[in-house]
Amino acid sequence: MSLYRRGKTWWYVFEFGGRKVQESSGHQNKSAALRAETRRRTDLLDRRLGFAKPKLAPKFEEFTKQFLEWLKQQHRPKTQELHAGNCGTLKRFFRGKWLDEITRGMVEDFKTVRIREKRWGGQKGSTVSHVTLNRALSTLRLIYNYADRCGFQVSNPVRHVEFFRETGRERIISAAEEMAYLATASQPLKDIARIILDTGMRPEEVFRIKLANIDLVQRTIMNPFGKTRAARRKLTMTEEVWAIMRKRADASDSVYIFPSPDNPERPIGSVRKAHDGAVRRAKVKPAFRLYDLRHTYASRAVMAGVDLPTLGALLGHTTIQMTMRYVHPAEEHKKEAARKLENFKALSAIKLAEGRQGVPTISTTLQ
Repeated sequence: MSLYRRGKTWWYVFEFGGRKVQESSGHQNKSAALRAETRRRTDLLDRRLGFAKPKLAPKFEEFTKQFLEWLKQQHRPKTQELHAGNCGTLKRFFRGKWLDEITRGMVEDFKTVRIREKRWGGQKGSTVSHVTLNRALSTLRLIYNYADRCGFQVSNPVRHVEFFRETGRERIISAAEEMAYLATASQPLKDIARIILDTGMRPEEVFRIKLANIDLVQRTIMNPFGKTRAARRKLTMTEEVWAIMRKRADASDSVYIFPSPDNPERPIGSVRKAHDGAVRRAKVKPAFRLYDLRHTYASRAVMAGVDLPTLGALLGHTTIQMTMRYVHPAEEHKKEAARKLENFKALSAIKLAEGRQGVPTISTTLQ
């Protein structure tokens, strides 16, 4: 007999296509539970009709294990950690579902519920951001893309699901904000922030700087990491960055300039708590991310006259379009641009007036 009771509810269990189907009927009445089991068997047969030896899709939580193993061969550790965290979130919503059972409607329900959840470690009352939710949707989409590559006949439920807009998140910090922030920043955050501001390196690139990657004589930093050839680049140190590197190289007992406090054989993984604390103590509003220091570097470089192709090479970009996304003029520079335009218009008007005074009029010519 395939029916049994758990508490007051009847469950059914049977084998189909080599896999065990064990689910709640949702009914407390045995006859209704039998009808639910029959419908379930019929549904499975209908969906498999016409396929010879189909490769049946596994349950979501089982497939995510395979997916994360595959990621180890495809992506760097930081990306693996991001997808692993997202898989943990997704499993809370889709656990127990077969891959081919998850629909677009379920994904929309996930969006609705997830966006209202409290943000872990955030300010009181704050909820999950659009960026965080979009990253989870990206992971879910990648899971189904991988399932398709594995030969499972599943439809990607993320297709046609609209992501949240993320515009307006990036910003640059002013010189005053920089001073206030660095004055309250603890180590090693203070040195890490200075390096990002002066070189435009990504935070994770700074975290993983090794002693072997720096040349104190030539004053260069070699970044050997990155998914593209452009990301693997050599950068020139400023005077402040050179002083930081020399001091830390002399004092370091690790292969890393910024070793993990828990394990010197590994680089530091995050300074988020220190960063949030420094922003709070500096009373910088609106708050900014550590990554925004890279945007600040890019915008200041353009304002200083660095051309976009050179800036793109310094940032490790493969296209000018990507570099343009990092350029955000500050308000004072926008005002300066307006003043320059006004001066240009005034000068043009003066030259035009002087030109008219030097040209004889028609009436004067006729006389």
